Amino acid sequence: MPYRSLGNRPAGSAPARPTFDRRQALKILTAVGAGVVWPSLLAAKGAFDLALEGQEKIQKGDFADAVRVLAEAVRLEPQNDWAFGLLGRAYYGMGKPAEAVAAFREVLRLRPGDTYARMMIDMLTQKPLPGARTEQSDFPELQQSARTEERQMAGRLEDGPASSYRVRRVVIDPGHGGFDSGAVGPGGLQEKDVTLALGIRLHERLSREGRIRSFLTRTGDYFVPLGGRTSAANQYRADLMVSLHINASPDRIPGGAETYYCAEKASSAEAARVAETENAVLRFDEPYKRRTGFIDIEEILFRFERQLYWDQSARFASIFQERFKQDLPLNNRGVHAANFYVLRRAKMPAILLETGFISNPEEEARLRRPEFRAAVVDAIARGFS
Repeated sequence: MPYRSLGNRPAGSAPARPTFDRRQALKILTAVGAGVVWPSLLAAKGAFDLALEGQEKIQKGDFADAVRVLAEAVRLEPQNDWAFGLLGRAYYGMGKPAEAVAAFREVLRLRPGDTYARMMIDMLTQKPLPGARTEQSDFPELQQSARTEERQMAGRLEDGPASSYRVRRVVIDPGHGGFDSGAVGPGGLQEKDVTLALGIRLHERLSREGRIRSFLTRTGDYFVPLGGRTSAANQYRADLMVSLHINASPDRIPGGAETYYCAEKASSAEAARVAETENAVLRFDEPYKRRTGFIDIEEILFRFERQLYWDQSARFASIFQERFKQDLPLNNRGVHAANFYVLRRAKMPAILLETGFISNPEEEARLRRPEFRAAVVDAIARGFS
């Protein structure tokens, strides 16, 4: 996770409420870091205080007031990327995605490595459906919405066998990214690079065919928290979420591909090991929740829907694997279950694919080749039909 030079705090997050002396020091450092000359310290003071006020308003759900305050903050200090990030969050809370994207782009102009701003731009520019927001101000309506969606999904899934489930909107989640490399092969190939290449290629193929609309949780080499990936899938109201990963083992012999779905209890010790590995970055999700100011609405939704989605995921995973293995240039290792955090909170059937073992030198070499990646993507795409 990237850290700012100012105060060593995560990008997009709030500084601790400072004492007077510390606040004065932070203002001076902010001014110096932004290239502001000494006579401009009065403006820096105003911008800093306004940004703090705007952040407090966001946390209370007063998004319109937050926009007013933060707009003044960035006017006073146009080099303050933190204030622009807060402004983007406030606009997003108001349901103004175009203005939010403009603010987050200012963050990236000032600080190109800000992963939260990049993630939000990706989410908003892929045009999620309106009405899928999860801010605190929406809380009264969400419980009723959850019950409505539960009834709709129940009817949809019970109309026929799992094989009749139609995938029209899919969220493709390339695993890992940024500082989180995932598994690394003996030849140095990194899981995050392979999953991104597969994800983009799959997205492009589905876009060309036009039958299934697809969305990506990341489009570059940056970190997206596990909770953020699932929130994106929920926001796009997808019919299916597919998280792409490459397996690894302490032993270099294992190879092949397998499909996972979420369950409280792992289907085997090996499945539990895989889930533990993929859940390892979960420690970074709590800072993500503090940055966004969103409530954990999936916990409310799962009181009504979770088991329904998990049961459907199990049925879909079995059928998908049968189609997947027919064209996949890897050994079929079957279907397994484990408690994957990235799948746990999805409001739709969700599966995780482990396409090969990067720890196997032969499969690592194959995973480097564009033609092999194309064959994997073809197999995945046919699995949706």
